[in-house]
Amino acid sequence: MTNEEKLQKIIAAYTPLDYTKIDLKRTIKDNYIAAEFKDNFCDDICITWRNINSTQLRNDMFVKLKTGEDIIKILKYILL
Repeated sequence: MTNEEKLQKIIAAYTPLDYTKIDLKRTIKDNYIAAEFKDNFCDDICITWRNINSTQLRNDMFVKLKTGEDIIKILKYILL
């Protein structure tokens, strides 16, 4: 499995989208799906890694996360 497929599957786990249909370079146009994905993904990160600043993560999640590839920007919180 490629890294691209892994990112697609992460997004698909939090959205009703089929992972094979997710283009990581494109912005998710549906604002509801994008917001739900960000909220749920952020919640799971904060539950798993309690030492993460959840306020800063949420701010970054909604400012910096526009495409599937941008998930890599959020991983800095996990890798600290």
